[in-house]
Formats: sequence, structure tokens, C-alpha cells
Amino acid sequence: MVTVLSLPTRRGRIQNPAYRPAGILHPRTAIPRERDNARSHQTTENDMVRTNRAKAKLLAGEIAVGGSVNFYAPIVVEMYGVLGFDWAWIDCEHGSSNDSESENMIRAAELHDITPVVRVPNAEPSTLLRFLDRGAQGLIVPHINNREEAEAVARASHYYPMGDRSSSTGGRTNRLGSGLPPAEYYEAANRETLVICMVETPEAVGNVREIAAVDGVDAILVGSSDLTQAMGMPPQAEVDAAISQVIDGTLAEGKVIGVAGAGMTVDNVGRFREFAERGVRLMSVNIQDFVRQSAGRFLEEIRA
Repeated sequence: MVTVLSLPTRRGRIQNPAYRPAGILHPRTAIPRERDNARSHQTTENDMVRTNRAKAKLLAGEIAVGGSVNFYAPIVVEMYGVLGFDWAWIDCEHGSSNDSESENMIRAAELHDITPVVRVPNAEPSTLLRFLDRGAQGLIVPHINNREEAEAVARASHYYPMGDRSSSTGGRTNRLGSGLPPAEYYEAANRETLVICMVETPEAVGNVREIAAVDGVDAILVGSSDLTQAMGMPPQAEVDAAISQVIDGTLAEGKVIGVAGAGMTVDNVGRFREFAERGVRLMSVNIQDFVRQSAGRFLEEIRA
């Protein structure tokens, strides 16, 4: 006789209708599933495909706070999970990590049930595919300037019927082939994928409503540094006006809006609050900012 041991699933997959994620300032808790011993070997769809908690919070109108890392450091991603961040920004545009290294950082995010989001180096479908197949639950796609580019990103990020992402039902996102049947997996993967297009040029600012309106684009993220440069390094007031235009246009289309940079730093939480009052829900800080601020204060005090 073979005895089948049923291990509890990791947090991050909805285990029963009574499950409720806790608020942003409170520890996450879950109500354990009451198991029927005769059926303990069976697995539901929600056990198969990991729930994208950051996307769920954003679609519910809540703020999702992320921590970014632009070098290969799974332990930093783990730290973000331990601290209670909602998502990890794995930066492969300005960062040094490749898709294989990102896979290990994605695993670190999964370990602590935070959403792994990769900023990809470009919008090529083959690039998006490589990171999605390695388990990225979200993509930040830089330099999207118009509807056509946004539509191409949406298609490449989703399976049929939302797009034409190349099929990979035997990969790690579907339990290495032991997960859902193809049609069910496609539906679940489409539902849990978070697609974020970056607005970083005056052209994109002018087209923001068309970009945000694309089905399959979940959020717009303002890249304030590149936008400032593309505008010719104008006074901050002009950049803020452009950012406001993006915020208003995105919200008008019913999509999630995020802002990166723009004075939001660890030692300027008031700036985060200002943007939150404007409806910004996708927020982040980076590891260098944490180290710089805490180390700077430590050295200043110890040498005083």
C-alpha cells in the first residue's frame, strides 16, 4: 500500500473562499483549508497557478508597494518578502541580471509570496516570453509610445484568446507540465499576468489615453527620469504637469497608475503620500536608496 502525504500549499494561492489577504500594514494571514482525507490528493485550479497578489490589490484600488533590485541578489528579494513588500521589481533594463538569474530571484519572491515583476530590457515578444516562462507574474515594459506598441505588448504577454504568447504548458508556471490542461492554464495565466507599460516621452504623454485603453494593459508607469530628459531637462514644474497629464489620462481609462522617481525616496515619504492622494497606486523604492539613507545616517551618528 502506498501512503500519499498531503503537504500544505504555500501562501499565495487562494486556499478556500474564506481566505482574505490582510491590509497593507498588517501581517498576512490565511485560514487553513478543511481537508477531506478521501480527497486530499486532489488539487484545485487555484492551487495550480499562483495568485498575483499585487495585481489583486491594485485592481481592488489598494496601493501595492514594491522594492527594486538591479543586480543579481535573490537574498534582497527575500528580504523584501520578509519585510512585507507586495512586489519585487527585478530590473533587467538598467540592471545587470539576465533571464536565468532573474529566475532565481523570481523563486525568492515566490518563497515569501510577493509578486515578481521584471522590467524587461525591450518590448520584443521573444524577450517578454523568456521572462514570463521563467515565472515573472508581471512585466514592466519600457518606452511604449503609442497604441500600436501597447497592443503588441499585450498580445505577446497573453495566451489565446487575449494574445498570441507562445505556448509553454510544461514549464515552471504550470507545475512543470503536471498542472492544468492547456485551455485552463491559458485562462489562469492570462488572469494572473500584470502588464505595465512605461510612459517616458512627450509622445507617450500625448498618447497616454490610447495606450491605457488597450485591453491587456493593466497599468501605466511614468518613468520620470527618462521623461525629464526627453523633455529637454525643463523646470520641475513642467515635468510635474506632464506627470499629472499621465495620471489623469490613465485614471480616465480605468487603469492603474504608477510613478517611478519624481522625488519619491525613502527620506521623502511625503512625496509618496502626495501621489497617493492623486490616485497613484503602484509605488516602489530601490535597494540603493535604503542602503544610502540608512548607512549615511549610521555613519553620521557614529562619527559625531
